[in-house]
Amino acid sequence: MLATLKQRDFALLWFGGLISMMGDWAMFAALPFYAYEQTGSAFASGAVLAALTLPGFLIGTVSGVFVDRWNRKRTMVVANLLQVLVMLPLLLVRPGESLWLVYVVAFVLASVSQFVAPAENALLPKLVGTDRLMAANSLNAFNDNLARIAGPAIGGLVIAFGGLGGVALLNAATFLLAAGLVALIRSIGPARKTADTDATPGGLLSVFREWLHGLKLVAGERHVAILFVILGAAMLADSILLALIAPFVGACSARQPPSSARS
Repeated sequence: MLATLKQRDFALLWFGGLISMMGDWAMFAALPFYAYEQTGSAFASGAVLAALTLPGFLIGTVSGVFVDRWNRKRTMVVANLLQVLVMLPLLLVRPGESLWLVYVVAFVLASVSQFVAPAENALLPKLVGTDRLMAANSLNAFNDNLARIAGPAIGGLVIAFGGLGGVALLNAATFLLAAGLVALIRSIGPARKTADTDATPGGLLSVFREWLHGLKLVAGERHVAILFVILGAAMLADSILLALIAPFVGACSARQPPSSARS
């Protein structure tokens, strides 16, 4: 695996993805806590999580169809730069005011991020040979878990000492650094050659047809369909738990420690 990580282009993609995902998880942890801190409402906290996860259901299945038609490296760079701009409105949010802006930013941020993972997965085989593809996928899985562990911890510390603006600046910096690392990649996965890559009715119809074909392929493959159901159930259970974390921690921190009586 270390030999795979020593490959320049893959290392740039790997570290760029790690930095970007750590920023994502920092924001994923910080925004629900901020909403609960400002409102004391479990519903407000859960609504932030809904805004962060809803784009995955709305455009997650169709984003790969577009990425398949675009330059993967350019898609990742542009998506990361767009996410830098999306973070900036959070600097305008004041305590007790403009909470709606948090929901908008969360939704738009998650929407743009739907194009990053498909582009990264499509670019990966272009950067490593088939003999190292399994090792590269294993390193990417480690990448995801490492970001999932470190990101929320960093987000909690930053929002505690730097507030929402500090988290916004941190996340914007991670996106900017990730865009810079990906831009240095030399091997570029070419976009698929097709006559219907524009935004004309014919091009959009072609995208719609490919999207339907993908859904039919998933439904027609028994093992793939079962896997989708299992992952969907796991994500639903995980979302229910995540929605309760901010209220639980907030309630525990607000509770005064019991005084010990001396006998």
